[in-house]
Amino acid sequence: MKKMMLLILVAVAFNTQAQRIQFDMGLGAALSLEDLKAGGISANVEPKFFINDNISAGLRFEGDVLFGGSVSADGSEVSVGLSSRAAQCLKGEYYVSDRRARPYVGFGLGRFTQANLGANSSGEASITASSSFGVAPEVGLALGSFRLSAIYNVVTGDNLVEISVGDFEEISRNYLVLQMSWKLFKIGL
Repeated sequence: MKKMMLLILVAVAFNTQAQRIQFDMGLGAALSLEDLKAGGISANVEPKFFINDNISAGLRFEGDVLFGGSVSADGSEVSVGLSSRAAQCLKGEYYVSDRRARPYVGFGLGRFTQANLGANSSGEASITASSSFGVAPEVGLALGSFRLSAIYNVVTGDNLVEISVGDFEEISRNYLVLQMSWKLFKIGL
């Protein structure tokens, strides 16, 4: 799948005679906002080409690790969870202005692979894994070679593996990424 996505990117870049090819890299926070709150770290790379000054198309490869937990009001029940995630998406961006500070919106779609582990103080445990289709709308601000953005990943589908002992609450499939990224290099104008 990765090779096919890269081949599509290269073919489209040459067919549209892109103004420039750019490679971005980013780090950020990944957050799950559902019942079992979780937070962690996110890293990504984005090779892309600019069709014109305001439109870019490319790929997004992302990896995340989230840790979460909850404690009951009286402290007698504790639940913890760990989730690892990887995303491979086709992505497009539209830059609203041509100024140095450029707001933009983006949209990605692709494959999201997730694995969740969890346990609680009652001895209940859960392991789940999935590989599903998802979408990733994004809003951000580009400041020269530096970017700030928020991406909400909406992941559909069912678990491929599900092993549960007891009634267990796990980290949600959907998650928010707040990131800082920077341009590693560009080729072209």
